[in-house]
Amino acid sequence: MPHSVPDTADQFQFRTLQPEDIGACIRIAIANFDEFRDHPEYIHLWFEQRITHNPWQNALPGPGVGVWLDSRLVGFRAMFAQPWWLNGQSRIIAFGANTCIDSEFRGQGLATRLIRFSCGLSDINGSVTAGVITQKSFGACGFLKIGGESNDFFRLRIGYRGSWEKRVGNQLGQILGSFCDLSLRWRDRKLSQPDFTMAEISHCGSEFDSLWERAKTAYPSCAERSSRYLNWRLFEFPTCPLQMLALHDRSGILRAYAIWHRQHLAESIDMAVLRDVFYPPQDEPAIRGLLHHLFAYWRKLGISWGNLEVASPRLTALFRELGYEALSSHGNRYQIYSNPALAENVLTDWYRSGIDGDYFDHPL
Repeated sequence: MPHSVPDTADQFQFRTLQPEDIGACIRIAIANFDEFRDHPEYIHLWFEQRITHNPWQNALPGPGVGVWLDSRLVGFRAMFAQPWWLNGQSRIIAFGANTCIDSEFRGQGLATRLIRFSCGLSDINGSVTAGVITQKSFGACGFLKIGGESNDFFRLRIGYRGSWEKRVGNQLGQILGSFCDLSLRWRDRKLSQPDFTMAEISHCGSEFDSLWERAKTAYPSCAERSSRYLNWRLFEFPTCPLQMLALHDRSGILRAYAIWHRQHLAESIDMAVLRDVFYPPQDEPAIRGLLHHLFAYWRKLGISWGNLEVASPRLTALFRELGYEALSSHGNRYQIYSNPALAENVLTDWYRSGIDGDYFDHPL
């Protein structure tokens, strides 16, 4: 594990952050990101929820890594611990959030060196990068891209009500929107599965542990979905207003669930972002039934668009079969570093979900 490493090439020193360094990290982020100057509470909240109240954080030597010039912290890379199911075993991995360098010291390669140094926090490090320039830095540090040529996200129209309300007003818009929605209901008929019900969830109990135990062995890689983790991530210490919907069969058995949040795009136009789905991969009726009920639920709320930001080879094949629009973006690419290297089947079937990483810009 990295601690203090004197840098003989220059005057900078890299070492593991400790809890008492968090205040300085927050000050750097506020000073160097315009979006946080008006809302410093976002960064305070992230460190509080993801680090201070993280029951797995003690598995890492600290909350990230930093670079100092003499006694001054001039950059940091925040890292939080996550319980992970990997190749048939439970373990803790380090997941990176933002890497931030004081503007006075940018252009000196410090961010890349922080990323490289952070690899020592855990045998496995994960990150989601937002741009191709940053991805080059990760590649230079030995990280591997997960997934295909794109991020394998998809989009589809959910409803027309909002668009018509924006054009002609609420009353007439609802009528015209409901009429146009008939085509979407016809589209979704191929997803329809009998004997399922969907309900909103505000706490995860033992049935979520039962589903996790039934399903986990079929996943080469995914974040742990125990009730303890889900309650911590979604309800007890959230950093984003996530909502959960659970799918039960006629016998009352939990077969699948979805986690999502709502984004406002424009007047009367909202988008639902699917951040996670979980189900036994071989349970095709469950995932189809989940999507059918989920889209109907969103449509009832007046949502116009849905972004499906979960990915695995099986899900990508299903979304393509259903004709959803692929979002050909090279941003938000998963990057994984492992020492020793992971098996090829784990890398190619890495389950990517929006509840894996977590960043400063997700206000409640």
